[in-house]
Amino acid sequence: MKMILIKKYKIAFVLSFTFSLIITDAKAQGVLTSGLSEEVMAWTKSTIEPWPPNRYKSLKEAMIDNNFYIPLVFRGGIFPKLDYQFNRDSLVLPNYKIPPAITYKNKHIENLFSYYNLKKKLDDMVYKEVLLGDPRNFKYSINRLPDKIIKPKSIDKSNEQVKLEVKTPTATPETVDPVIKFIPDRKYWSSTFSADIKFSQNNSSENWYKGKIDNMNIYTNTVTSYNYKRDKISLTNTLSTTFTINNAPNDTLRNYTIGNDELRFRSNFGLQAIKNWNYSLSTEFITSMGNKYIANTNTKNSAFLAPYTINIGIGMTFNAKPKFKKPNRSIDLALSLEPLSFKYMYSIDKEINLGAYFEKNEDGTFKRVLKTFGSTITMTNNTRFSKNVTWYSRLYYFTNYERVFGELENKFDIALSKYFSTTLHVFLRYDDGVTKKKDSDTYLQINEVFSFGFSYKW
Repeated sequence: MKMILIKKYKIAFVLSFTFSLIITDAKAQGVLTSGLSEEVMAWTKSTIEPWPPNRYKSLKEAMIDNNFYIPLVFRGGIFPKLDYQFNRDSLVLPNYKIPPAITYKNKHIENLFSYYNLKKKLDDMVYKEVLLGDPRNFKYSINRLPDKIIKPKSIDKSNEQVKLEVKTPTATPETVDPVIKFIPDRKYWSSTFSADIKFSQNNSSENWYKGKIDNMNIYTNTVTSYNYKRDKISLTNTLSTTFTINNAPNDTLRNYTIGNDELRFRSNFGLQAIKNWNYSLSTEFITSMGNKYIANTNTKNSAFLAPYTINIGIGMTFNAKPKFKKPNRSIDLALSLEPLSFKYMYSIDKEINLGAYFEKNEDGTFKRVLKTFGSTITMTNNTRFSKNVTWYSRLYYFTNYERVFGELENKFDIALSKYFSTTLHVFLRYDDGVTKKKDSDTYLQINEVFSFGFSYKW
């Protein structure tokens, strides 16, 4: 008995919610001639979806959306006996709320289908009301559907083989369009860029127990490459700059001095011979970028284009890029052997320290120009040990069989993050054509920089 009353209340709420809407809409249209009771028409108007309010603008829209006007189909069976009341007098209990589609309790879903269960029960009630109220509203019977409706055929699962007719379309080359191959555009030019800005600083008070310390270094380095590769022809272009600024506590004339500054451009044209070997023609240009002075003097050690060097060589180049199974590990090696080379060095400023670069004349002065033929060996190696550790090395060796000039540059880089790294830079230089200094009895020169700072690559 309790369940029957609950059903009555649910139906009562739905009908009370929409009864006023349907009557107003019917008066607006001037007719209410569906042959159904007003309660069923109210149900038609609401379709148990009271949100959003005033969903339908007319009775026609409500009828199109309601599955009872598709049209009604008699499902068969005996007319059921209604055990509830379905009339206007039962429209009470205005505070009843239709349950939501999903309800939560303690962050868990419960009564997931309560809304749809209620809708199904009310659908059945409306169907029974139509069934008992006026059976003429049923246009079809489930046993007497129109002939145009195709009924599904059942296939008996047996051991007999079922033969199905399969039609294979035939096509001739004239009727079939050829398959268009997608060939992406090849990129023959490639570029890379890297930049480092590192610094170190140390400062102490005047009464520091080990003496006053004032030291600051700024180190910058950039490497840009723009290369071309197509079939057997290759062209590599590399522009690199190195610039170091140091404070000069021992220099009475200036507070800062340039430690190392160099602009280097190298271009190599190659024609493949066999596998990794290419016939090559290389050109290299080297110069200083700023004025570097000898401590406590106004004499320049170097300046822009003072001196500058041009190297031209013809020979063979070997390139190797072996593959590794481990990720983030690679080697890029380039070795150039140029038995025929020409080296030209000149200084546009005759006031620099020429003895650091040129040979001495018989009268005690130094030359400003150097022209010599010889042989050159050049090697660059870029090794990546892991994602964060790389090693770059460069070897340059030139000899005219009377004078030997060589450079060996090594740079170890440890990346601490995407934009910060620590770098150890060791530069060795050998030149037996210059005058030895009084406090050093060797032609080998060493420059070492350990720095930390910003690093960027693409």
